[in-house]
Amino acid sequence: MPDCAMAGPVASLVKISKRFGQTQALRGVDLQLEAGQVHVLAGGNGAGKSTLIRILAGAITDYGGSLLLDGERRRFAGPADATRAGIATIHQELSLVGPMSVADNLFLGEQLGLFSRARRAEHRHKARELLERLELDIDVDTPVEALPLGTRQLLEIARALAGDARLLVMDEPTSALNEAEVERLFAQVAALREQGKAIVFITHRMEEIYRLADRISVLRDGQLVASGSPESLDEPALLTAMLGERPQTDPSPDEALAPTATTSADELLRIEALRVPSGAGADRWVVDDVSLTLQQREIVGVAGLEGSGDRDLLYALFGARREVQGRVRLGGEATLPADPAEAVRRGVVLLAGDRGLSVLEGLGVTDNCGLSSLQRYRPGPPLSWLGWVDTRRQHEAADEVTSSLRLQAPGLDAPAWQLSGGNQQKVAMARCLLAQPQVLLLDDPTRGVDVAARRDVHERVGELARSGVGVLVASSEMDELVQLCQRVLVLVAGRVVAELSGAELSRRRLLEAAMGSHLEAS
Repeated sequence: MPDCAMAGPVASLVKISKRFGQTQALRGVDLQLEAGQVHVLAGGNGAGKSTLIRILAGAITDYGGSLLLDGERRRFAGPADATRAGIATIHQELSLVGPMSVADNLFLGEQLGLFSRARRAEHRHKARELLERLELDIDVDTPVEALPLGTRQLLEIARALAGDARLLVMDEPTSALNEAEVERLFAQVAALREQGKAIVFITHRMEEIYRLADRISVLRDGQLVASGSPESLDEPALLTAMLGERPQTDPSPDEALAPTATTSADELLRIEALRVPSGAGADRWVVDDVSLTLQQREIVGVAGLEGSGDRDLLYALFGARREVQGRVRLGGEATLPADPAEAVRRGVVLLAGDRGLSVLEGLGVTDNCGLSSLQRYRPGPPLSWLGWVDTRRQHEAADEVTSSLRLQAPGLDAPAWQLSGGNQQKVAMARCLLAQPQVLLLDDPTRGVDVAARRDVHERVGELARSGVGVLVASSEMDELVQLCQRVLVLVAGRVVAELSGAELSRRRLLEAAMGSHLEAS
């Protein structure tokens, strides 16, 4: 723990309330954030966590109650005001500018002034130092869009460190990280705590809560329902506080969330010797000589550490990668989709791991749900030529599918930005379901969602598979692959090194294979 002289409240939230239309998002929340302390904010999707941290970050200014910094009442005019006050927020959805370099992103918003060349050189030097702290071996001139999602998440953290903030808010920072990257992050959190920083950490992963927390506060339906030390809020008590009831145990991997594939099922997808280049004209393959089959009513996993090629495989099948080589038979045709639009027409639908690619925050729930199925709601000519959409039918379809996913939203016309991350993920899943896929590609389908929402998504995926859909899923959580899939292919450096099923399909075996360890009998 840090020197006690540094201890004390950095920020206090007093009777914080916020309403969006008819929805009361926060109801008189009191929270005290101490220097040198990791304060875990827990709660289900829609509990009010996102709204609370937006107030801290200066993104929401019209709220009831008071925000105190060092005992002084403050009301930020916007995010820049909060940053100047020493509050850095690392959002789950990335805010980096893709075409810009790593160095420019880390110091985005700083004025270069008259001595721009010297200032830019200073930025590049500081950027290298920050990357070294996070053990990231990256050229600071690399465009951010060329980096893997997990690396971009670590850059968000580096950008917060660049501002020397006193209070750091981390919203699901590990959701896109592999296990080695998570360890790097946790080492940084420990160092920041020792420096006397106040840290708000939001996570749905139990092991992270009890590894990091000095204090845990639980929100439910916009209210603070529990707060205390990890010892006073053990896992059963925490789940009870989050759910408002005695927690039910998660279904075991043996329960029928996912159906067992039958040998008589029709083959939906066959891949032979598939190769995906690392970029246009590249001579390195991120997917190298991969073969697999996917049948109706089957859920197949693709596992690997960051950069293994598991996600590149999904995006290639969706027509989002160029210069792909190999033999592919999809839906009776012996060619890959040329682009995502053709993929959707042929019954191949992708749920992207980057939620910003699946959900447009400015659009309402209904419009987001219909993005991949607009043709179904167009009337016949000549109205279809004018781009008309039968909004009543589209609204009814969105209502039905979001109800089945137990979406929590102010209404179907509410913009997606008003929804919690987990509910945005349900909207993304609803979009996929309304597209009526034959082959569903899932990239981290439950990233950043709580226990209950995770169960809802898994159940819906299982129902879809039982109806005859084939599902191919990549996930950063090995436990999710074990629970969902009948079999999992493990990739290392783009090549399949193992295929696990039955009793051999376990978290330990997946990690061993992904890390290149020899698989031995347990």
